[in-house]
Amino acid sequence: MWDEMNKRTMELLRAGKIEDAEKSAREAISTMREQGALEEVAMAKALQNLAEISRIQSRYVEAEQLLREAMWILEKNHGLAHPDVALCMNNLGGIYFEQGRYDAAEGLFRKAIRNLDNSRGRDDAQTANVIANLAAALRAMEKYPAAKPLYEEVIAIRERVLGQDHLEVGMALNDLAGMFEGLGRYAEALPLYRRALAVAETHFGPMHPHVASSLSSIAICLAGLEQYEEAEALLLRSQRILEINFGESHPITVDGLNNLVAFYEGLGDTDRVSEIKNRIAAAARHI
Repeated sequence: MWDEMNKRTMELLRAGKIEDAEKSAREAISTMREQGALEEVAMAKALQNLAEISRIQSRYVEAEQLLREAMWILEKNHGLAHPDVALCMNNLGGIYFEQGRYDAAEGLFRKAIRNLDNSRGRDDAQTANVIANLAAALRAMEKYPAAKPLYEEVIAIRERVLGQDHLEVGMALNDLAGMFEGLGRYAEALPLYRRALAVAETHFGPMHPHVASSLSSIAICLAGLEQYEEAEALLLRSQRILEINFGESHPITVDGLNNLVAFYEGLGDTDRVSEIKNRIAAAARHI
């Protein structure tokens, strides 16, 4: 019964029904408390479900308390070295990360990785996810030399475990490329973004918004390398994809137009800047 209650909560959460999911999670926890199931693994799952709902709503204090209680239950049932404990640590680290508490997040991510190394091994998709989180925390603290090999390791693990064309490989490529782009290291970011584009096109086809995002990222790097002709072509292609998917007045489409404005301003092309600003104004009138 308890597992079914937890399953129902997750179904509601995946459907985006946050209020219903929260009600379901709280009912599950209340029922288990009434039935004396305070230290059951199912209670830990219910607490983690409610913690995730609280995180989505930025109720971080509550989410932290729930995860700590869940972790205590899991440690009592399975021992500190169990992978479920590590994943709970990872989730708590994510709560700290979202609050900008990067040092605390780093410590939990490292503990979780040590646990998963021993319990699941290094070549494991869940281990790779936690390594990616650690890399993100280090990047946020501007510890770029430490973050780089971790991002590279995530790419390598996911390629071995999931295959070179898996979407999570594309995500890892984008993560490392994004760090290089932020540092102005466009030549290093560019081939990673191109590989991520190939993954996106394989999974979504050539006209998907994810493809448009990849094209825009490549264009930014090309502009940084003064390869303006290709950069312009990719930005225009990206814009066409956005217009087809969202229409000319959608905020996402307008964001693409603003990217074009910035590009043409960098080239000093005042005519194109004026033309696109007129399109932005026209889009605003149709919202």
